[in-house]
Amino acid sequence: MKKNFLAAFCLCLWACQNDLEDVARIELQSEAGIERAEDIEIYYSDSAIVRFKIKSPLMLYYMDIKNPRREFPKGIAADFFDYNQQPSSQLSARYAIQTELNQKILLRDSVVIWNNKQERLETEELLCDERAQMIHSEKFVKIQTPTYTMFGYGLHYNLETTDWTLDKVSGTILTNKNGDTDLN
Repeated sequence: MKKNFLAAFCLCLWACQNDLEDVARIELQSEAGIERAEDIEIYYSDSAIVRFKIKSPLMLYYMDIKNPRREFPKGIAADFFDYNQQPSSQLSARYAIQTELNQKILLRDSVVIWNNKQERLETEELLCDERAQMIHSEKFVKIQTPTYTMFGYGLHYNLETTDWTLDKVSGTILTNKNGDTDLN
């Protein structure tokens, strides 16, 4: 029985050997479905109004029918604009991927968002849901403003980056003489 098993195993190995030219053809076919662009700048508009601009040193576009996506393995920097074309916030991350079918963007590694209220958000991961117009994270988050610093886990943020909710909060909040906070 051992001899039969060994013979069958050797026969399978011999039958499964790939010609190096076949392997190279398969690799070329799989790479053909990926577009590569360097030093890119992408503008997104809504009703002919530029809403945000993304810059990246490298973008890979996977033309997969079941899961088309854009990957930014060297990070992104984005500028967001209000309806008057004024800068409203900025974002940076060392890695990002956008999936087209479910309209989500995953940002990872040193994610930072600044807005025109002088608020700064830092985290290791954010998920942007384009359909819901929301950004959220279940990771550790740090938010700084001119008057307070807050820490927490679990964040919900609008795409305008002006209205946010932080779960499991800790931090220091400065108050004025009347005991009121700056939080609105």
